[in-house]
Amino acid sequence: MNLDEIQTMWSKDSVVDDVMLDNASMKIPQLHAKYITLHSEFTLLLKKAKQEQNRIIHLRTLYYSGRGTPEMYEDTPFDHKLIRSEVQSWVAVDESVNKVEMKVALYETTLNSLSEILKQVHQMSYNVKNMIEWRRFVNGV
Repeated sequence: MNLDEIQTMWSKDSVVDDVMLDNASMKIPQLHAKYITLHSEFTLLLKKAKQEQNRIIHLRTLYYSGRGTPEMYEDTPFDHKLIRSEVQSWVAVDESVNKVEMKVALYETTLNSLSEILKQVHQMSYNVKNMIEWRRFVNGV
């Protein structure tokens, strides 16, 4: 599941049927369960991606500093001699490092969106209650 799918689901789930407010109220716990499960899954995916990021940065630092395994250099030779201060700039622009950094950024963005969705799910019960109270006021009850 990706961010676009989650946003599409939320755009459908966030609609409150203003005629059947009791149904809208009863679906709030289901929505909470659905989005808290997604939040938990993406939290674990983010943790795994950060571990992968640390591992790749370490390997690429060894590679660019000349302390990598011979197998690393057989697969992708590196014919430059770098001084210590240059290694970090080469690691920062490395394709494999950038790829995993984008994955981490995507998971962080997805988690932020899920957190905002969960805030809105918590707010739904107050919104439904306010809609009911407004109807009572308008109808003079």
